[in-house]
Amino acid sequence: MKKIFLSLSFLFLCLTIFAVDLVNEPSVQAFRDAKSLFLNKEYGKALNKCEDAITFRKENVEDELEIISKAVSSKQVQKAGDKLDEILKVLTERNELIPITLIKKYFTLKGESYFDNSLAALVNHIKSKEHYPEVYKLIGDIYKLEGEYTFAEEYYSKALNYSSVFDIPNDKYEVLYLLAEISEINQDFERMEIRLLNILVDDPFYKNKNLTSSMYNTLKSPKKDSFEKFFKLYTASNYFSLKAYYKLSDYYYNTNQIEKAINFASLSVITSVQKINEIIKKRNINFEYKNIESLLYQIQYYEDIIQWGNDNNVWASFNLLARLSTKVNNLTFSTKLLKVLAQYSPPQMQLLSLLQSSHTLQQDSGCAASPKHFLSFLLTAMLLQHSAQTISFPTSRQSLLRNLLLQRYLLKSPLHNPPCSFRYC
Repeated sequence: MKKIFLSLSFLFLCLTIFAVDLVNEPSVQAFRDAKSLFLNKEYGKALNKCEDAITFRKENVEDELEIISKAVSSKQVQKAGDKLDEILKVLTERNELIPITLIKKYFTLKGESYFDNSLAALVNHIKSKEHYPEVYKLIGDIYKLEGEYTFAEEYYSKALNYSSVFDIPNDKYEVLYLLAEISEINQDFERMEIRLLNILVDDPFYKNKNLTSSMYNTLKSPKKDSFEKFFKLYTASNYFSLKAYYKLSDYYYNTNQIEKAINFASLSVITSVQKINEIIKKRNINFEYKNIESLLYQIQYYEDIIQWGNDNNVWASFNLLARLSTKVNNLTFSTKLLKVLAQYSPPQMQLLSLLQSSHTLQQDSGCAASPKHFLSFLLTAMLLQHSAQTISFPTSRQSLLRNLLLQRYLLKSPLHNPPCSFRYC
């Protein structure tokens, strides 16, 4: 009993030392200081702290490798071979607290299975920690804000090269997005495409060709229920990929690669719908998804969902899908989607984006717009958008005003029998 108590006490002491060591590690503290200076817009000082963090990290790695080297130099430990569990047993018997704490630290950070019970794997991982991708990314952020895109790209690329040692593995996706953004700024669209596709390498929904093929066929289908079928049958939930889906669909649309554009726009829309549905279900236990109209109707009550949609190009992806569906001659799908957006879209949704979709729709379908009606709709939409942003209407009043306008200009007549040459007048 006493032996068990001592063992537990020893383990607790190891973990306590590990926690304190991790918090007080000079490289970690320097990185935190650099982030604080960055947020305060003291970029020169932040860069200096980043350099300190890199130096401290290298020194820390050298110290840790020396600890391991000394610990395994004894004949007793060498007899245990490369197996970490056997090495730990010997170190515990020898009461060598420091190397035990170090090994437990990496078990806690990465999980025991990560090292496959191999000392060599642990040593290789410690060596890789010499690089500090979080700091490289922060340096890239500083240069990007300063407009030094060449240097920013260099440090983002360096962070990506050592992404395996990110404390938070998904940080690599943020770096890829930043690299894609720099490619777009530099108008290197081919490299932008490659970097966006790299974000999707591990995305199971992107790799599911049956899913994208089925969605494409549904969108092309002349059947009247293709719209309802699309929003009931298909779901996706890789939320890290949302921005990449939209950016790629927009890129392929503008380069006239229509099938690819449709596939990515479809993924963007069904992923957005899934995410919104999950959030609303958590907040409203009585809500049950019936159709896209019922879901979008709920959004008006949640400003944070609307903002999330703006940040992730959700509403733009809906409009893009409406435009794209005309490219495969499914005018029914387009008109239904635009009518849903007109009636149930968020109060602060960009009305001019919807207008652009409507105008593109009539162009794609070979209809010549009436300049008089088009200009009238444009001016009224702009006025409504301005009033919604500058006057403190309740959400319900904004929604009512918006819907009255859109019903007046977009929905007052059956779409199969438009009153003028512009289908949505």
